[in-house]
Amino acid sequence: MTYSEVMALPVKEQGPLLKPLAEAKDNDACLEYAKLIFADKYSGTQSEGQSKDDAKAEARSRAVTFLHEAAQREHLPSIILGQDAVFLGRRGGFGKVLCKVNFTKAIEFLDIWLAQEPEPDVRALVLFRKGLCLKLMNAETPWDDVKSLWEQAAQLSGEYAIAASAHLGVYHYDNGRYEEAIPLLEKAKNTSMMAATHLMLIHKNHTKSEEDYKECSDICLALCNTKPKPGQT
Repeated sequence: MTYSEVMALPVKEQGPLLKPLAEAKDNDACLEYAKLIFADKYSGTQSEGQSKDDAKAEARSRAVTFLHEAAQREHLPSIILGQDAVFLGRRGGFGKVLCKVNFTKAIEFLDIWLAQEPEPDVRALVLFRKGLCLKLMNAETPWDDVKSLWEQAAQLSGEYAIAASAHLGVYHYDNGRYEEAIPLLEKAKNTSMMAATHLMLIHKNHTKSEEDYKECSDICLALCNTKPKPGQT
């Protein structure tokens, strides 16, 4: 069957038919197969002698593999879904793990995306997430590499440029470099609770500016009613 014919079928019938198309390097089939897995609408098909749990595990592993193979063929939707899935993970009902967090694999997707020279706001997301992956996956953070990525991201546009500024500001704060931290935290204070709270502490304990301290305190109160996006700040 062709991809179009499979997609015209009821959702519950699509999974087993998308698999051979994905294996045959149909990028759209790779993407839709993974979407079914991550939406918990397909759990694999048992082969002879295979347990139900093994079939599920194989199907979920295949989803990431298909996305990565399509990503290597420069299929942008697969790059976007793949990096997000392995960076954040995917869970179903009752704590079911549909896609495990895998920062090593996330970096592979992000590097492919970076090679496509995305627009500045998207490039900021890619650089920020790659830096965060390096930070989270290593027992000893390779700070030179992480800082370089976040500094590049912070110079770009969009919400992830702001997120990179916030994280860089906190890094300088943690190392006692308050003068370096202030402009970075200032850039992010209105949208990042992390930036606002650290800037508030700087003004309370180091600059001793009551006016700036109160401003940051008010921002923190306002941000308490908002929720940061996953993987941001």
